[in-house]
Amino acid sequence: MRFGINVRNRLTGADLYVRIFQLTGLAPVLYVLVACVHPAVFTSENVFSVLFRLGMSALPRWEALGLSRLYRMSHSEVLVCAAVLVFALIFGLAAGRLLKGGRGKARAVRVVVTVLIVLDLAVRVLPLPFRFSFGIPATVFGFVIRLGCLALVLGDLMADRRNTGE
Repeated sequence: MRFGINVRNRLTGADLYVRIFQLTGLAPVLYVLVACVHPAVFTSENVFSVLFRLGMSALPRWEALGLSRLYRMSHSEVLVCAAVLVFALIFGLAAGRLLKGGRGKARAVRVVVTVLIVLDLAVRVLPLPFRFSFGIPATVFGFVIRLGCLALVLGDLMADRRNTGE
């Protein structure tokens, strides 16, 4: 891994952020898929239920709230899982293109991502009723993951600033 912008054939901080973003979306989907095959998963505390809580807590708040709204409207776990998977795919494809673009575009995308993560962290500390929906440990885990993602993207921006002499 190497921090910076326009790093060839290496994983940058923003690339790792995109992968983390996609993996956090897969954790809740795994729980629902296993529960479809083995419904007893719903009745006990297990690895999959922990993965669900951690994955949902690590998602950006706007995405988690959107998924909650979708579920309340459709009452379909399958639709919510499909939405998570489609969004992770689209985000990964779009981010891959945008982050590998020209230096100006790649820098601008990283700045926008930084602002979005900072806003997400701000929403996480506000005393909103859904803040501890999945428990305090999962909430702390989600905050730490998002803070780590912020550090990865900022690492790219700082490395680029050092390299260009700004």
